[in-house]
Amino acid sequence: MLVVTLGLVFKNQANFSKNYVHDQLAEHKITFATVEQLGPEQKQVPCLVANAGKPLTTAKQAECYANYQIALDMTTIDEGKTYVQDHYAAYLLRQKTAAAVRTHPDDPATVALVKQSTDLSRKADDLFAGETMRGLLLTAYGFGLLGERGAQAATTCFVIGAGLMVTMLASFALGARGRREEAVEGTMEGTMEGTMERSGVQGPAAGGWRGEPAMTGAASHGG
Repeated sequence: MLVVTLGLVFKNQANFSKNYVHDQLAEHKITFATVEQLGPEQKQVPCLVANAGKPLTTAKQAECYANYQIALDMTTIDEGKTYVQDHYAAYLLRQKTAAAVRTHPDDPATVALVKQSTDLSRKADDLFAGETMRGLLLTAYGFGLLGERGAQAATTCFVIGAGLMVTMLASFALGARGRREEAVEGTMEGTMEGTMERSGVQGPAAGGWRGEPAMTGAASHGG
């Protein structure tokens, strides 16, 4: 009973995890890119091709979108650089640009520096957005994975509970059968002893099974 109860708890938590992840992902209204929109490398990823054009609503889809759609898209933003790399580089470039604007605001080199700083800051922002979304999707995947493990644990508990129930019922059946056999044997022995007493044959308590008729009082005294 305890194992079955534990299985029900695991099943309840697994269902909660699955439904929660589905509802949260559905709210973002994310849709996989079509096959035509995928890059050459992405077209070699089975899960992207299989989910092409579909809404993202499951934990497994979240893992696929995070690791292959977003991650591969991010490599094209600034030659594979990460947000941390571009963010710090953009910060240093902004400092340099600000100093140039203060001293030579109309210099063509300053204008070019401003454009370069703006472009790098935009790339850093794009990388930040991509990495943030990727992290959120992988968190949803992890939460969904815990739910799947809970469902597996629930199934295991139910199987163990069913096995214990079968064992218990078999033990009861064997015990009941043994008691019935003992009762039948006792009844047969009682019936045989009663029959023998009525026919004058000695039973085990009267000296063993010799098959000798019991002597009457008159015969025992020799007539």
